[in-house]
Amino acid sequence: DKAGIRLKRESVELRTQRQRLYEICELACSFFEKQLESSIAGNKAKEYLLKRGITGESVKKWRLGYSPDTWRGLSDFLVGRGYTRDEIVKAGLAVEKEGNRSDSYDRFRGRIIFPVFDLNSQPVGFGARVFEKPGDTGKAEEVAKYINTPQTLLYDKSNILYGLNNAKLVIRKKNQCVVTEGYTDAILCHQLGFENTVAASGTALTSQHLNILKRYSENLLLAFDMD
Repeated sequence: DKAGIRLKRESVELRTQRQRLYEICELACSFFEKQLESSIAGNKAKEYLLKRGITGESVKKWRLGYSPDTWRGLSDFLVGRGYTRDEIVKAGLAVEKEGNRSDSYDRFRGRIIFPVFDLNSQPVGFGARVFEKPGDTGKAEEVAKYINTPQTLLYDKSNILYGLNNAKLVIRKKNQCVVTEGYTDAILCHQLGFENTVAASGTALTSQHLNILKRYSENLLLAFDMD
């Protein structure tokens, strides 16, 4: 009461559900990483990242991946690890088919994957970017450039800043934070030595974001796109 903090007791059932979603997101992150390194399409995606200026070291640091262009590749992998299709939908990694969670398909297919981490560097969501394959001109214009994990028990885009897990100590040390718009903006800034950079992940900068950043510094530099 003196500190003005309200303590909420979390039910055992909800805690167990959250833990299983954490496990699903971690397994999915590892799955996407392996696809980027081991599959033919994944290698093309990695080539695209390297051409964009993202180094191999950054690919590993930020755990970038690739989602195979199949309907249930990830889902079948996770089911094989003991998770239900309903849980995979709740993690935001699959889309239920006609309201039936037992009949679902992968949300991310044929895209470069940017895992989004909480402050403890645990993956809680994903951003997925389409990339233009050789001989596949125009694809990037036909579909959404980015699709993201919807709101889940773990992921709320209004409360998460991309890269803050990697930037928080440097922000505090420099007493300054650079806020960019997208995933690649943040990664490239870190590569150039501006490790006090985070991204709003394409969404508006919210009051929740500002409250989080205020814990580390009150000095913000906004580096958003011109639009």
